[in-house]
Amino acid sequence: MKVQRHNALEDLYGVATGCLLLALGLHLLHQARLITGGMAGLALLLSYLAPLSPGTLFAVLNLPIFLLFWRSQGTPYTLRSLVATLAITGMVTLVAKGLVLTSASPAAAAVIGGTVMGMGLLAVTRHGTAVGGSSVIARWLSRKKGWNFGRLLMITDATIIATSALVLGPERAIWSLVSATCANLMVMTWHRPDRYLAESL
Repeated sequence: MKVQRHNALEDLYGVATGCLLLALGLHLLHQARLITGGMAGLALLLSYLAPLSPGTLFAVLNLPIFLLFWRSQGTPYTLRSLVATLAITGMVTLVAKGLVLTSASPAAAAVIGGTVMGMGLLAVTRHGTAVGGSSVIARWLSRKKGWNFGRLLMITDATIIATSALVLGPERAIWSLVSATCANLMVMTWHRPDRYLAESL
């Protein structure tokens, strides 16, 4: 069966939609003072300690990793990923201004925010793009070693969330773990090149 790749317009729309979903998920988690896994989680965690927005920190944390893996990942992939990451930085600000929440329970934010972020990560990954340093590293290991992309992200997430207990307390760390689990279950379930032949990896 011949694999039909996404065209440029489909890739653009898919990545843009994924970035918007990721920005929305970041906003929901930030409102509930939670984190998630990966560079997004680390950016959220640092935003509670420093006077910088999670969107800005997200971009700053990812830049060194993109530069480090530029050659191994290729220029087109790296440039797409860089643009997508910067787009999320801007979208987080727009979402925060356009969607003002008076309150967000940790449970609702964890499940909804984590699931939305998982869909966003899945969308950008399907269209040959990354939006976080941990995704870049996981993608490289997945292609070179054959390791499961979702499981690699889960290990990274667990490490970051365990650290967050020192800053946010055990209760919010547990809800943050729920968020990261929801996100990674989405990726592990549907990021399957053996099942979805038209997937762009």
